[in-house]
Amino acid sequence: MTEFPNLFSPVKIGALQLRNRLIMSPMENSYATLEGEPSSRSIAFFEARARGGIALITLGACTIDESHREVPRSIHFGADARLDAHRELTQRVQAQGARIQPQLVHPGPDGMAPHLSGLPNIGPSVIPSYLSGIPCRELDIAEIPGIVEEFAAASERVREAGYDGIELHAAHGYMLLGSFLTPNRNRRKDGYSGSSQAGRCRLLIEVIRAIKAAAGEDFPLTLRISGHERIAAGRPSYDTAAIAAHLVEAGVNAFHISGGVIDPLTTQMVAGSHLPPGHNVAAAQAVKEVVDVPVIAVGRIHDPALAEKILSEGRADLIAMGRPLLADSEWPNKARTGRAEQIRYCISCQHCIDSMQVGRMACAINAFTGHEYKLDLGRTFRPERIAVVGGGVAGLEAARIAAERGHSVTIYEARSRLGGALRMASIVHAENQPFLNFLISEVKRLQITVELNSALDADQIENLGIENVVLATGGRHRTQRIPGDQLPHVLTGKMLTALLIGGWPQEADRKFSTHQRWMIRVLGAPIARLLDPPSIRLLTRYWLPLGHRVAIIGANLAGIELAEFLAERGRRVNLLEAGDDIGSDVGPKRRFEHIQRLEGLAVTIHTRAEVIEISRKEIVLMGGGRMEADSVIVTGTIEAEMRLAEQLHEKIPGLQSLGDARKPELIAGAMAQVARMMLPNR
Repeated sequence: MTEFPNLFSPVKIGALQLRNRLIMSPMENSYATLEGEPSSRSIAFFEARARGGIALITLGACTIDESHREVPRSIHFGADARLDAHRELTQRVQAQGARIQPQLVHPGPDGMAPHLSGLPNIGPSVIPSYLSGIPCRELDIAEIPGIVEEFAAASERVREAGYDGIELHAAHGYMLLGSFLTPNRNRRKDGYSGSSQAGRCRLLIEVIRAIKAAAGEDFPLTLRISGHERIAAGRPSYDTAAIAAHLVEAGVNAFHISGGVIDPLTTQMVAGSHLPPGHNVAAAQAVKEVVDVPVIAVGRIHDPALAEKILSEGRADLIAMGRPLLADSEWPNKARTGRAEQIRYCISCQHCIDSMQVGRMACAINAFTGHEYKLDLGRTFRPERIAVVGGGVAGLEAARIAAERGHSVTIYEARSRLGGALRMASIVHAENQPFLNFLISEVKRLQITVELNSALDADQIENLGIENVVLATGGRHRTQRIPGDQLPHVLTGKMLTALLIGGWPQEADRKFSTHQRWMIRVLGAPIARLLDPPSIRLLTRYWLPLGHRVAIIGANLAGIELAEFLAERGRRVNLLEAGDDIGSDVGPKRRFEHIQRLEGLAVTIHTRAEVIEISRKEIVLMGGGRMEADSVIVTGTIEAEMRLAEQLHEKIPGLQSLGDARKPELIAGAMAQVARMMLPNR
């Protein structure tokens, strides 16, 4: 008996029977070939999610016209000659008990035709692409029947290739159908005018009817649509419910209710932690209350308990998720079989989106995502003893992989708790906590031996007598020297980290009053060593050894998250960065979300702000600027620390150095590094 009976009950979309109520949302990943076909990488990626227990997989936007693509590697259904690779994909997914459908689109004003085909983009009106800014050409009314016929022809190819249905994309006020549907972009004056409900819906209804006529009335058609566009000139929250019955009459078999409109950073479509879990559910419920076909809810539904609650309350019929299945392809199987505590939960870090800016989609906390076709986590034929020195992100992941493959693993951690820098990251940014929980729970599940309070030097490591050693001891903190940094109200990021996780660095003796030292050493340190990050976050709302006005020097991710943490605890924070931008170590989407959060917390941000002196009451900037500060924190940077590896490299045959000890990176870089080093290729 499953803990989530509604979530894992069967359901139908039209004639299509699904084994449960979980759908994989469409996500562009750029794994396809440049010819627009599923690649071996695509197939392995989707096959892994099918094996993981999902009921229905939806491919990312697949164009109906080879000349009009959303991205260079868009899958397309614009020609009969491209179907063999599709058949392999559908057969391998269906062999795992899942069903699969493409999301059909014409990218309209938001495609890359000007760059890839030398053609202008097309749209309801002359409007700029959300991504490139290039204006499109307005479709002549005489051209519209040809577009409708392209959708129909593509739907026939979809069915011929063995897919189980179609999702039609008309959400987010972009691409062709979504642009016609929103008055924000549709400024036509003819029968397809955006100023009337009938005009805005006309093209969409014509396409739905054409697909049903071509692919068959029995071929399931899901419509993805924004429940609320969330912009002043867009469709209001009640519009989708008002038009839903007309769309069902045209042939829609299910609604996939998303929200928001497109922008270059997909701020409303791929929501960060600033939006609550299930933020589109009310819009889904509004549609469900007026139609008799299934309604799918989507939007930061990461927890199976929340998914079950939505279904049990009758607010939706199915749950769609994208990023949770990047973080853990086995999410459905784990939830179904009573192993929800083993799920590697998405932390909404936006690396999946930011990775697309420079290449193909990747997941920060799961380096296997997109590499299923080449990384092999199979059991080893030669189990060995492995010592992992260091229990931070890299060490824990290395230990997990080695134990999964059948090796006997022991972790040696210098501190009294596992987690390393991730413990501090989980204190100042709560969204990191689920990943810390996952790594530590995996150590317990895999029965990995852990030796805490074990700071080993080179001789001690050599004396272990183990030929395979992973050094994941972390990097070396480097803090810039500033005149006045010896003053008692000036702390370093390294010092503050040590204090928050229960340590007492020697230099702290000079930084705090007798009362503060007593509070930290007698009460704070033992409590911090015993408590988990959520408890420390709670306690720090009542007391911190910092003044009211805090200046943070250094606006990398660590400095940004620290600024948010302190501002949430009533401190007035100035965030200072000597460079041109803050958050240079994260991608543009993650950076934007932090900037929004900092603004909401009234944190003052200064770039090109080089601090030349710190006095007891203020800091002095290059150029003469001055800012008052009761406490100053100099964040510093992390450098590789290879001294231990250099001492051991000739003494231990199977020595590897990983994580910040080898190359300082954020979670994504550390996880990718570990996977490359610890796993053989297929």
